[in-house]
Amino acid sequence: MLLATRNTQSLGSRMVLATLAFCLVFTLGAVAVKTWLAWMDDVTAMRAELLLVARIYDHTLTKAIWELDRESVQSHLASSRAVPAIGRAVITINHDQQPPEILTLTRPGWQPSAYAPVENLPLGYQTFAGAAPQRVGSLLLYGDERVLWSRLKGEITNIIITQVIQSLLLASFIMLIFNRSVTVHVQRIARHLQALTPQTLGERLRLQRKQPLNDELATLVAGVNQLQHNLSDYLLQKQQYESELAAHRDHLSELVEARTVELSVANDALAHSAETLRQLGDIGKDLTASLNPQAICQSLHQHLEALMPLDAFAVAMRTATPDQLELVYCVADGRSAEPAALRLDPEAALIARAFLASSEAMLVDETTLQTSPLGIANLPPEPMREAILRPLSVHGQRLGVVIVLSHVPHVYHEREQDIVRSIGAYAAIALGNASAYAAAEAARQQADQALIEVRQAQGQLIHSEKMAALGQLVAGVAHEINTPIGAVKSSGRNILDALDHALQSLPAALTQLEPAQRVLFLQLLDLSRQPGQVINTREERAISRDLALRLAQHGIADARQRASVLVQLKVHDDVERFLPLLQHPQCSQILETAYSISAIVMNAVNINVAVERVTKIIFALKTFSRFDAEGELCESDLREGLEMVLTIYQNKIKQGTEIVRHFREIPPVRCLPDQLNQVWTNLVSNALQAMNYKGTLTLGIDVAGEYVVVSIADTGSGMAPEVRERIFEPFFTTKPAGEGTGLGLDIVRKIVERHRGRIEVDSTPGQGSTFRVYLPWGEAT
Repeated sequence: MLLATRNTQSLGSRMVLATLAFCLVFTLGAVAVKTWLAWMDDVTAMRAELLLVARIYDHTLTKAIWELDRESVQSHLASSRAVPAIGRAVITINHDQQPPEILTLTRPGWQPSAYAPVENLPLGYQTFAGAAPQRVGSLLLYGDERVLWSRLKGEITNIIITQVIQSLLLASFIMLIFNRSVTVHVQRIARHLQALTPQTLGERLRLQRKQPLNDELATLVAGVNQLQHNLSDYLLQKQQYESELAAHRDHLSELVEARTVELSVANDALAHSAETLRQLGDIGKDLTASLNPQAICQSLHQHLEALMPLDAFAVAMRTATPDQLELVYCVADGRSAEPAALRLDPEAALIARAFLASSEAMLVDETTLQTSPLGIANLPPEPMREAILRPLSVHGQRLGVVIVLSHVPHVYHEREQDIVRSIGAYAAIALGNASAYAAAEAARQQADQALIEVRQAQGQLIHSEKMAALGQLVAGVAHEINTPIGAVKSSGRNILDALDHALQSLPAALTQLEPAQRVLFLQLLDLSRQPGQVINTREERAISRDLALRLAQHGIADARQRASVLVQLKVHDDVERFLPLLQHPQCSQILETAYSISAIVMNAVNINVAVERVTKIIFALKTFSRFDAEGELCESDLREGLEMVLTIYQNKIKQGTEIVRHFREIPPVRCLPDQLNQVWTNLVSNALQAMNYKGTLTLGIDVAGEYVVVSIADTGSGMAPEVRERIFEPFFTTKPAGEGTGLGLDIVRKIVERHRGRIEVDSTPGQGSTFRVYLPWGEAT
């Protein structure tokens, strides 16, 4: 009962603590919200102060900057120090043709802040009414965060005091209501429980409330009364059960004594059986731990000799010959017998009959041993009086026979037969494992030899495939290099012709020009060498017509021909600047000289482009031909490999193939780049051939989970389902005889699988095919 009183007091204490904790949390939350609101008000007020100062300075400071009144500008800058809210003021003064001038005034101790406001005021001066303002500078005012914190400190004290008083009043009100409505009644319940005894269980609990309420306290009172009623019934039943239990206890004691005697006898028998089973289990582990038939037979002999009397032991195993057994182990009176063959005949020796018998063990007495031959030669002269023969079987298949013999008659009983049966099962498993291991080892050696031969043949086929692909690449690269070499030859001839003309006409043209016209002539040459937008023939004719009209309006003779030359010189957009040259009497000679010099430059550019093209082709071919003999992983950019393959097949692609790239930015991948380049080469070559080199080749690099996906899609004829299912089979090809070996995609698949990836293909007849290569982010093996 004292415990109930203490629980009531503890409940009241916890209620007080809970109320205080709630008020504390409420106070902290309210203080935080009001502090944040006060901070925002201070920031708003400071922003308003900065805006007011900026508006005050707007006209006067703008005028001072416009009039170059340095003293007034400095005075404005110094007067900003009088405003506490300003931590730093920056005045920027714009000058024509010069960098802007920046004047700065910083209050001591001011630091840049992300919380203090900043006001930026552009300064524009209006020279007269109605004129557009001219930008003369700007005024940048930074707020001082220290002022914000100073103002906030003064407000926090009032906020905390006010909120603490409100929270205390709220806590007092909550405690008063709780005490009147809950605590008084809980105390009455506690006193009732404190006075409760087995004799007073019939007294019901009632609360002294003005009117009955159906609330938690009423439920608690009903529960207490019901609990008292249940306790009273329980005490009555307990007394009845105790009397019945005393009567049964004596009877149970007598039964326990009788049962204890029976269990003791059974326990002794069980211990003997358990020891036997443990020994058999250890024997089975020892037998099955070896894969050598002779070691198994020797271990079996030693274990049987330790468990039962025996004078001779033998094991006969079935051979590859269907009707023959071989005596693989035989020891009689300590002497070993030579291996011998036994014929499987029901009328022959006892060993053959035991092998063919359906029983698990055969017990042979002295009479049978004397009348029927056992089948073992060179036995000791002293006759054998009794024997046990146990067939060895695994999964219903007979493997051989175990034979145990003794010179003493009637020495083997049921126990010895059970031992031979149990150990014989383990021996059959061990010998079966040994036979299976020997067969597996022989098969493995044959498989290794066959694998070596297959790898040699595969290497020869891969070499043939590479040589065929190399022949195609060499032809394509030779054709591709001829184009830039032809461009170099043509550009060289053009340079010689243009240089000869320029050397003859340039001195005469320069002597006929005045200094100002020479400057225009040099500007004309500089503009003609600048790279411009490439225009086609139709656009060039339209520009020439418009330029000829403009030249005719300026009175330029032979406007159509000169307009064509000016378009070639790329000066058609700014032709008015060169009118003094166009109106010169020797205008034709001047333009022809400029055109010759421009032709020299353009042809030199063409030579550089052609040389770069040849260099790129040779570099791609060298990169493709390099092979990593060590097969070591390294980081490689997949996009570079694809671009290299496209460079090699450029002469095929430009015949009518459109290239679409969808390359996602990914980091380099750990792989064997030379082997992957072989994959891209094969897939791109197949795609171009499928489209007959006319269509759209789409290349993509993307990420799908833990894989990088490289896709190569064409708009060719596609593949039928029966062809698509066989394309990765070795030697399967749809190309005419002599054009394909059928090993390309098989090599591709093996390279991808070596990278622990996979390759997939989607193809629809008439719509093209898409190959997707999935490569893991991790290292390949």
